[in-house]
Amino acid sequence: MVDFHLQKTSDCLFIFSPDSESQGNCFDYHLGNSYIISYLKSNGFHAQQFIHKDPVNLKNCIKEILDYSAKIVGFTVYDSNFNISALIAGQIKKLSPGTLIVFGGPCSSVHYDFIMNRYTFVDACFINESEETFIQFITKLAETKFKYNKTDFSEITGISYRLSGKVYNNPENPILRHNSEIVDHLDKYPSPYMSGVIPGTEGYNTGILTARGCNQNCVYCNCAVLSKKRFSTHSVDRVIGELDFISRHLEGNKVLTFQDDAFTLIPQRAGKICNAIINNKIKVRLGCITRCDCVDETLLDQMKEAGFVSIAFSLESANPQTLRRIGKVHVAEDTPSHNFEKEIKFIESLDRVTAYAKKIGIESIVVSIMVGLPGETVSEARRTIEAIDGNKSIDHYAHNFLAIFKGTPLFANYKKYGYKIRYINNNPIFPKVTYPANVVRKVYISPKSNLHQLKKQNDKSTLGILSLNSEKNKTNNGFRNVILQSDSINSSFVNWLKDILAINGTIIQIYSNKESLTRLADRNYEMFIKYSSPSLNIRNYCFKETKVGLLLLSSQSLLLKSENENDNIKICDFEYTISNLNDSNVNFMKTLCREVNRSDSVSAYSYLCKIGKNKHPFSYLINIRALPYFANMCKWTKDLSNCKSRSTLIINDKSEIRLCWYGTKIGTIGESYDEIINSFESEKNEILARRKCSQCKVNSHCIKCPFPFPLPETEYCINKNSTDVTHVAELIIGLDQLKQVLF
Repeated sequence: MVDFHLQKTSDCLFIFSPDSESQGNCFDYHLGNSYIISYLKSNGFHAQQFIHKDPVNLKNCIKEILDYSAKIVGFTVYDSNFNISALIAGQIKKLSPGTLIVFGGPCSSVHYDFIMNRYTFVDACFINESEETFIQFITKLAETKFKYNKTDFSEITGISYRLSGKVYNNPENPILRHNSEIVDHLDKYPSPYMSGVIPGTEGYNTGILTARGCNQNCVYCNCAVLSKKRFSTHSVDRVIGELDFISRHLEGNKVLTFQDDAFTLIPQRAGKICNAIINNKIKVRLGCITRCDCVDETLLDQMKEAGFVSIAFSLESANPQTLRRIGKVHVAEDTPSHNFEKEIKFIESLDRVTAYAKKIGIESIVVSIMVGLPGETVSEARRTIEAIDGNKSIDHYAHNFLAIFKGTPLFANYKKYGYKIRYINNNPIFPKVTYPANVVRKVYISPKSNLHQLKKQNDKSTLGILSLNSEKNKTNNGFRNVILQSDSINSSFVNWLKDILAINGTIIQIYSNKESLTRLADRNYEMFIKYSSPSLNIRNYCFKETKVGLLLLSSQSLLLKSENENDNIKICDFEYTISNLNDSNVNFMKTLCREVNRSDSVSAYSYLCKIGKNKHPFSYLINIRALPYFANMCKWTKDLSNCKSRSTLIINDKSEIRLCWYGTKIGTIGESYDEIINSFESEKNEILARRKCSQCKVNSHCIKCPFPFPLPETEYCINKNSTDVTHVAELIIGLDQLKQVLF
């Protein structure tokens, strides 16, 4: 569904592609894009954001983008969405050579030279802040009526552009230096919210900015690199205006995030914003990221009263020597010029401010750390985890692995610390870092870590996909998910995904065993990158035989060294389920139940009949212990099957394609989306005609399952005519989906 309020035909259409770090397929609003769009509109140009809320495959995505007839299509690119952005951009240029393709954002700012030389479909890269640069760029084009090859861009600083096959890298834009002398210069750019570019209802997803940039000296961080250590601000009045507007549209307990690199970097300014929120009686739940040495008890009191419910503090390490090495508090030094007084004070401030924040009722206290920092030993890194575990005020922490970004001080001399960097597909946007002594794999990961939370979320979502929980509305925009039961992939498979998989759809690859996953996962990931997969949203699992049955271990399980039964997805039959309903030691929330034979199916049907005899089946199901996820339940429903909604495609190691665990082969890898669907429809119609389903008395509420195995087809029809369990089956599937939200 394309956002209905967007007008077709544009001077410029901006796109923020879904990224591999999120599970969604949406093309959503982006603050950086929205600032440029607002500024372009205020200068008389027609610019829009491409918004698409539903899954869409590459072919239809390109068609809908080209329907805007935009003269310029601009992409905001990060490392995490670069692959998809480049794939889409290349297809646009192929089908519409006259459409100008421009890249901006962090990735473009750092890697513009590489992008322009490898990706010849990109006409220009914008470097760092681009509001002013884009106005100059589009104004020059307008003067020549958008005749690109006749436009002179030589005087526009801060861009790299291609003209007549040659790449020109213009000088750096001095705007950050010039604007740093102007108080609250960001107010020059119209508010994306107040100007109608971003709806107020999208504030929760998008957030707001009160300031840009960072002036700190951390050697690993690209925020200061991108902002040239400049700190630019909005006025308090501008911030209050946006907050007041957004607060009128937010619903429920959603949190509006300040997207500043560090909200309290100037504590006095943060205090003024908080006081203004209080005085203007703006009611909104707020969150931010900041530094523990940039807040005190007084400011925390103000933040609490202003509505802050979540604060994240960047710690990185609880070791003074490491903090000195990375320049977190003091200018970076390998050989300290004096004692670590500043670093010790910084570490102590974390305990003090987190304890006070929790005392006054801040709901969520989060801390970020990094492992693999320069010169830090395993024992030193473990002490950081111990410090977090010992701090009862910290609810969660982000367990990050050091990334070495081009342009940072660390990138200039990483080799002296023993790091090695290999670029996947010779592409610096996708570096693979080898850490000295493999330190990152040896550091204990606390249960407070976000990695445990991420594993839990992914396992829940994976269980929903494996149980073939369907979306009620089918789509012809490609499959949302692919389950691949194979140890390896090749270029043909990745290229085929471009036709059948929704952009940023979930790929669940199930390896035959742990050894195969460990050995081949990285190689397969490189294939996805090299051949431009429409999704890098890849979850790797492997089978493990245990005494209690078959487990599915994720790559995260291996990282977290968590291979026990209750922490991982278990696959069982219905007999196991019914035998252990009252055993609290069995974790059904991590269990997928698949019927394995006729006896199992008969037992499952009998259980549904038993529940159906209850006067209040919903109350019964809510009050009993949570049931496992069911992979074969859809055959008893009216319209909740995967083969009807076409959400998930199953592929085995023989390249055979199915829409059901027990379905017959409906195609092989390489066949088009339409061929797969037509093949399934033909087979289904033959089955239904043979059964004479149209003449059956339960035709109106029977899903007419074409593959009821392991229940024999005749017995399935007899049961459907005997006792209607449709309502019960749909309740159970509904509760499966509820688990995704509540547990």
